[in-house]
Amino acid sequence: TYPPESITARQSRSTIRNACNLMTISEIEEKGCAVCGQLTLTKNMSSLKAIKNLLTVLHSNGNTRQSRSSLNEKVQEIDGPVLAQNCDTVCNLCRSKLRLGEIPSLALANNLWIGEVPDVLSRLNFIEQILVSRVRHNTNFIKVNAGYRKMIAHCISWENPTAKMFN
Repeated sequence: TYPPESITARQSRSTIRNACNLMTISEIEEKGCAVCGQLTLTKNMSSLKAIKNLLTVLHSNGNTRQSRSSLNEKVQEIDGPVLAQNCDTVCNLCRSKLRLGEIPSLALANNLWIGEVPDVLSRLNFIEQILVSRVRHNTNFIKVNAGYRKMIAHCISWENPTAKMFN
């Protein structure tokens, strides 16, 4: 029937209570995974200490480098497993792969490690990020039924003429 009936005070309170429960810190807080570096809901993570004996598969030769302040310094590897610095938790997906003795597909040990981002680069605004990027990209997505997304165009990437902009 149209128009629909008004909700009761009880239904209103219930709806607001449920919405508030979904917005608590425990429901929305995210942390970085030490293995893959991705932000994940804290409730879907566990302590890195719990799997410290399984991290041997994350050792990678030629994948990491210590920071250098000049070109004259010798290039040195970082010893140990390839992990995101300052992260002490691991997501459930990475933990399950490590328990099987496998390297997760998005693990930093799969040549995805780039090191710590310098402070100068971490504070760039949007326009500055575009100016220093080497590649620009564009994708188009639309929402379809049930809240899913679908790509409606190919991903287009082209080189940014950074050198021409500054010269």
